[in-house]
Amino acid sequence: MRNKLDRVYIKYVLYIVLATTLIFISYNVVFNFKQLFSNIIVILKASISIIMPLIIGCIIAYLLYPLSKIIDSFLVKRLKLKYKTRLISIVLTYIVVILLFIMLVYSIYAMIGGQISSNETLSVIFAKIGDYIKRYNELFDFVNKKIAQSGLSIDIKGYLSQAIKQVYSYLSLSINGIISLFAGIGNIILNSFIGVFISFYLLKDYDFFKKLYFNSVSLLMKESKFKRLNKTIFEINDIMSSFIRGQLLDGLIVGLISSVGLSILGLDFAFLIGLTAGIANIIPYVGPLIGCIPAIIIGILSPNPIMALWAVILLLAVQQLDSAIISPKIVGDSMGLHPIFVIMAITIGGSIAGIMGMLLSVPIAGIIKLFLIKVITKHTDDVSSEV
Repeated sequence: MRNKLDRVYIKYVLYIVLATTLIFISYNVVFNFKQLFSNIIVILKASISIIMPLIIGCIIAYLLYPLSKIIDSFLVKRLKLKYKTRLISIVLTYIVVILLFIMLVYSIYAMIGGQISSNETLSVIFAKIGDYIKRYNELFDFVNKKIAQSGLSIDIKGYLSQAIKQVYSYLSLSINGIISLFAGIGNIILNSFIGVFISFYLLKDYDFFKKLYFNSVSLLMKESKFKRLNKTIFEINDIMSSFIRGQLLDGLIVGLISSVGLSILGLDFAFLIGLTAGIANIIPYVGPLIGCIPAIIIGILSPNPIMALWAVILLLAVQQLDSAIISPKIVGDSMGLHPIFVIMAITIGGSIAGIMGMLLSVPIAGIIKLFLIKVITKHTDDVSSEV
């Protein structure tokens, strides 16, 4: 009897301790939610930054896998190679992509950099930037001294000093933002460099990782659920690949139309500027502005500077044509979405997550459509079985 009472007593004590703990945790979560949420965001950002090379490697491997399969198929079927075709095809894939990237960078340099800074080195350019920052600091010190030495009233001096400080603070933030941007670009380059190596091994050992995935997931779920999961993953992959193909085709059409139009105008480097506009076209709203920058620079540096205005008008007209007709038609058809839903998805995605939201809005809309169809189909099947 005594032992039974002790067990009941211990059970109630444990209940009280557990309830008190839950109340304490709930209290802290509710009244410190902002701080808790900020800490969670910081932890998530730190975790993502740690695994960012792996994420980039997976993205690169996903994008290059179709090309490597095409090259591998060509080596096996046309050239009748049988030894290490996977490794050879992967190496050739990277060579093709690297050569294309080098050609693009060199073309942009020849188009812009060679025109502006033909005799400038990086050290000279950075020295000039440092001189500008030094002069900018000296200018504000000079203006503040002149205000202090002027015969103006104390109130006017105070207003002027405050205005100067605000302008100085704004410009300082802008310079710091530019420096942070360059630092961020350096970090992206480093992560991308590591990601390239990771992607190489992901492609090279594709069969190993595929087998590892199947073995791991099969231990966690039944075979029927495992098959449904794989089917859904393959369908999502079809949606993403269709979106990528649609975006590439859309960029190609925009690039060709822009190149032809700029050639008719007689602008130098028309093909390269059109290519830049086509590549920038994958970024909604901001992309057209980026695509106009090379045209403005080359137009201003040309013998007829008014050419810059005509080039910008042409590129903006092409972008309007693309946003109204070409993109909704091509991307919508490749995703199985009506153009109206494509436009709505881009608008909603942009309002929620900015540029990244606009980039991912269409494939996310396609995935949502996939799950809605599955839910409706399952519900229809259930109703039919009941009848």
